[in-house]
Amino acid sequence: MNTLVEAWSAAWAFKLSLLPILLTYFIFELPALVRRTRRAYVPIYFMFFPLGHSDNLYAQYFNEDNHFGVGESMSDEEKVVLRTRIRILAILSMIFAIVVAPWLCGFLAGFYLSRDQFVEFVWFLMIVKTLLIARALYELRHTAWFVERSGSFEYLCIIYVAYLLLIWRGVTKSYGWTSANLETLGFFGTLWGLLDYAYVDIFINILVVALATWAITTRYTDPKLIPERRANVNNSEQPSTVTATPK
Repeated sequence: MNTLVEAWSAAWAFKLSLLPILLTYFIFELPALVRRTRRAYVPIYFMFFPLGHSDNLYAQYFNEDNHFGVGESMSDEEKVVLRTRIRILAILSMIFAIVVAPWLCGFLAGFYLSRDQFVEFVWFLMIVKTLLIARALYELRHTAWFVERSGSFEYLCIIYVAYLLLIWRGVTKSYGWTSANLETLGFFGTLWGLLDYAYVDIFINILVVALATWAITTRYTDPKLIPERRANVNNSEQPSTVTATPK
């Protein structure tokens, strides 16, 4: 009973470091904001087929952009170029979301957040991301027809869970490294040590994420998975124009 009362009292008197937490959350989201302005942003649920079936590039690749019909009018060479673009965007998005954002955020947070404030931030980050993911899953479950028909909802859940675990690991590990080095090496020593740290840890993570993303997107964008072009597209008298390659 006493433990419950103490827990209630602690929760009642708990004070949140709101401004430092919001600042750190902004730093965490900054790479995504930059990617949006540079048109290199791809939501997590669009990074891998079949979850990106509703994305514009995937829709074109799999001839599902029915409103515009761009995908069915593409030649085989254009499909190859589009497939490469899909994989490159997926790799960039995964690197930014899983490596750059959490590691950069944790590194910078080590300079101004106390350990208690950092714990508060991690809780805030995980709660916010979990709520956003729950909302995205709910909407996808009820609005994305391909997710429902293909049975890929469980696959999507696994990706989101892995994303949460990886950003938690990245932000906590980089913060721990930074705060520990600031105590022992000081400001300039930490910056110098960042070169070795980036090579040993961050570079390896980027390489692993890039290779994994490339392998998955390559598997699920296999040209064999592209539906056959419908006959009589745009011109029923000249169906060959759909697949003809310009000379």
